[in-house]
Amino acid sequence: MSSSDTAAQIIRPSSLALAVALGLAALAGGCFRPLYAESTASTVGGSVRSALRSIEFPEIKGLIGHYLRNELVFEFDGGNEPDAAKTLKFDASIAESIEVVTVDYANGRADSAVLVATATWKVTRNGTGEVVSSGTNSVREPYERSSQRFATVRAARDAQVRAAKNLASLIRGQIAADLTS
Repeated sequence: MSSSDTAAQIIRPSSLALAVALGLAALAGGCFRPLYAESTASTVGGSVRSALRSIEFPEIKGLIGHYLRNELVFEFDGGNEPDAAKTLKFDASIAESIEVVTVDYANGRADSAVLVATATWKVTRNGTGEVVSSGTNSVREPYERSSQRFATVRAARDAQVRAAKNLASLIRGQIAADLTS
């Protein structure tokens, strides 16, 4: 048996496996349904996109809560559509803590820190109070601390804004997935 005969035997089974894998992928490709498409049905009626637009976002306490609410309003509505009837209500509480990562022992100051922001939230139907989606999401945002007080304050504020943006993205994806029927 020559080496070309061995190569032919090796290629044939792998070619068959590749053809089978491509065939299965083509069949499964028809099962894909975009989450935010108008044709994706929602558990609360209508499409997921219209259900997301029907969520009311009241004020959330705290600085991260303020930024989170603004990000959620933008991500869910975007300001592109006229106001839809608000049939769902979002409610959240935010907890934040700071973890000190490194300390400069020469002067006793923290060189860097990590802001840990946790949002516990739920979406309920207006009127009935039925919970249609709920969850807890947590993000960690590092920032540098400086000997200059205002630089540290600004870095902490920037970490809070980043945390709110990341929480809003996580919450939007989870609510959309929960509302898909």
